[in-house]
Amino acid sequence: MKFFEYEAKQLFREAGIATAVGSEVIHYPEEIAFLKLKYPVVLKTQVLTGGRGKAGGIKFAENTSEAIEVAKYLFDLPIKGEKPQCLLIDPKAPIKKEFYLAITLDREQKCPILIGSSEGGIEIESSGSAKIVPVKGAVYSSHYGRRLAYEMGTSGKDFQVISSIVDKLYSLYEKYDLDLAEINPLAQLEDGSFIALDGKITINDDAIDRQPRFKGQLIHHLNDVSEREKRATVSGLNLVELGEGNIGILCNGAGLTMATMDLVQFKGGKPANFLDVGGGANSNKVNAALSLVATNPQVKVIFINILGGITACDQVALPLIDFKKKFPELKLVVRLLGNNQDKARELLNGTGIEFIDDLDKAVETAVSVTG
Repeated sequence: MKFFEYEAKQLFREAGIATAVGSEVIHYPEEIAFLKLKYPVVLKTQVLTGGRGKAGGIKFAENTSEAIEVAKYLFDLPIKGEKPQCLLIDPKAPIKKEFYLAITLDREQKCPILIGSSEGGIEIESSGSAKIVPVKGAVYSSHYGRRLAYEMGTSGKDFQVISSIVDKLYSLYEKYDLDLAEINPLAQLEDGSFIALDGKITINDDAIDRQPRFKGQLIHHLNDVSEREKRATVSGLNLVELGEGNIGILCNGAGLTMATMDLVQFKGGKPANFLDVGGGANSNKVNAALSLVATNPQVKVIFINILGGITACDQVALPLIDFKKKFPELKLVVRLLGNNQDKARELLNGTGIEFIDDLDKAVETAVSVTG
């Protein structure tokens, strides 16, 4: 789950990392007239996608009337198809120098890594100036932060401040099970102080349930997915829509789902989605999954491929029967193999739902429906 910039900065402040003083979040341009802002200011569109600066989503204003006009422009400006629900207004900072700091997981090294650069700005994380310090130990210690600050070429007071900020950023990263904690840029102001001028924070989706601080927030941070994908996430389902396909796919287990999609494609069909109902799917989840796939107007047939282990096949069959009664015109091709499959066959007999054991034949039947 990605956080908006203003939310990332709130977490920075709680961790003891300074941000701009006097910031405001607005949801309508007219709010600006009632704010006591210190001009000049910078208005930044709040979207979860990257590339705001290049797309024109960050603008400066010298007074109230100009700020209102800029806000109107930004609220109406889509960034990669996403319009903002709010804007962040910061006082324009007197920047002396910019730095870059980030912490993320390196899957090859199987450990968190600290990334730092004595430059900040666009795409700096992929530049040759970035220094990387892997956190190899089981427990983080401040020598990692000092090492990064040293590798970045800092010295004196700057070295002390930056290494301290790295420590605080890592504490935040660890406390909230983050995938990414990034400050870009970390600005040194003309008076020598440091503030996080911008930031990105991403929490690991699988850790959200054990983070009460973020309970119920996921639905408000899914602006970069379709409405059906949002509903799937809320229902505990893993759905990815695939554009022009017309065969709905419903399986249990990511590996089985991907293999089923590959076979459908190999047989000449076009999968409409990836939908994994999970290893312990129950009637409620299957009902929710069927409803999601059925609301896609491009889907002509739904292919259900379930391996019954934890999931009992007869418990999958019951919601299929109810669904077929509600949507008799929609073709269902079903392969249920494993736990209680004979009971499932008996339940589905005479319902108009095709129950096919052989995977190749089942896929070919589903593909034939789409012509």
